[in-house]
Amino acid sequence: MTADMNFENRTIFHADNLPVLRGMNSATIDLIATDPPFNKGRDFRAAPESLATGARFQDRWTWNDDVEGAWVDQIKDETPAVWSVIEFARHSYGDDMGAFLAFMGVRLMEMHRVLKPTGSIYLHCDPTASHYLKALMDAIFGKRNFRNELIWWYKNASRGKKRFANSHDVIFWFSRSRANYRFNRDDVLIPFESKMTEWRYSKGGQAGREMPKGKTPDDVILMPSLNTMDKERVGYPTQKPLALYELIVKASSKPGDIVLDPFAGCATTPIAAERLGRRWVGIDIWEKAHETVMYRLRQENLATPEGVYFDEENRQLLTLGDVHYTTRLPERTDGGDAATPNLPAKYRRLMPKAKWQRKSREEMVEILAEAQGLGTDGLVACAGCGRALESEFFHLDHRMPRADGGEHWITNRVLLCAPCNGRKGDKFTLRGLWRENKRNGWMKNEQAAKDANDRALLVASKIRDEGEAEERERLLASPRPPAF
Repeated sequence: MTADMNFENRTIFHADNLPVLRGMNSATIDLIATDPPFNKGRDFRAAPESLATGARFQDRWTWNDDVEGAWVDQIKDETPAVWSVIEFARHSYGDDMGAFLAFMGVRLMEMHRVLKPTGSIYLHCDPTASHYLKALMDAIFGKRNFRNELIWWYKNASRGKKRFANSHDVIFWFSRSRANYRFNRDDVLIPFESKMTEWRYSKGGQAGREMPKGKTPDDVILMPSLNTMDKERVGYPTQKPLALYELIVKASSKPGDIVLDPFAGCATTPIAAERLGRRWVGIDIWEKAHETVMYRLRQENLATPEGVYFDEENRQLLTLGDVHYTTRLPERTDGGDAATPNLPAKYRRLMPKAKWQRKSREEMVEILAEAQGLGTDGLVACAGCGRALESEFFHLDHRMPRADGGEHWITNRVLLCAPCNGRKGDKFTLRGLWRENKRNGWMKNEQAAKDANDRALLVASKIRDEGEAEERERLLASPRPPAF
């Protein structure tokens, strides 16, 4: 089931794309085609005296400066598999790759949510992080929804002296569902090579030959990159060819579909969508992204040259010819919350709506530390093994693992010491952890562990009951709808 769009066609949002994505209704997008940062470890600036003059972005990442605690909470709570990918990257590559994947992870979770069941995403990257991004997308979209790894081969003119020359980018195609996705083969056919024909076999087993319309393109796309004199150039160093993104839009959408680019700086995806009769929406943190869109639309004779009216009160441009430009975030009208994890259908749960269910990770840790506290020297009892430690040595965990359908509300949470948290993982319930600790001689004080769990559950249940009572009072006090 898809929801109504809560944004207009031909809209450019000037903002960080995460809050914009979180404000979009679920299942409203047919295709995402995007070219995010690559974790190249350097800064990019537009060419001087070009249309994009002043545009720049930092493609360097650090864990302490670029990762928000709320991202970590969301990833750990909703998609533990994503957190595993990030942790692996931090150990194998470094914190910079982990920070980049955390940045991309929370955004890809929202992109997954806003796609329709028939939708697809094409994510452009290069070998710097492609293998980590593939694992990240497997965790979010599901490995069975991986469709293709496309190689854009642009034939680099330079030649390496100590290694092979770098001459390709990677584009990952994932669909929202395994079978019900769009691939318009006839719209992207390419000519057969000389003297090649397409053979087909009849039901009787006889081979027959027909006049072919063309063949399905290979997953290696040979297409030159833009040179400095190309008329498409707007001055941005990472700009991609329009023809490449037109191929993507043709392959996985139909006229009238809505196409999204959450990193829309050079406007390549919006222009490709417009040229092919699709609707589109773009997001970019660069304040002049809308000017690039308008310039390129007019260059293609696709926009009217109307003036700009700036609404000072609401801080947004109301019209830019045929394009809407705004700094205001969309507001959900589908009654939902942020991204839900990619879990099997029987384990999915509606996101919490009651106030008591919205407690942050920090709030839950504070409440449970007091509940499991021993009242002596600020020590807290581990609900897994009964050891008494200072609160900073504890981790928030689930009684029932998320993989088994456990919720991430406070009624399903306890504090465990680091060893118990590591042993439990996604394998055990809390009771299963108790058995494992007893079997291996790791249980310090079983009664203390059970008492800590009981106290945590008692406090959480009280919070839940009071929250539900408050909600009932609010509903009873609200005006009742008229009877018909």
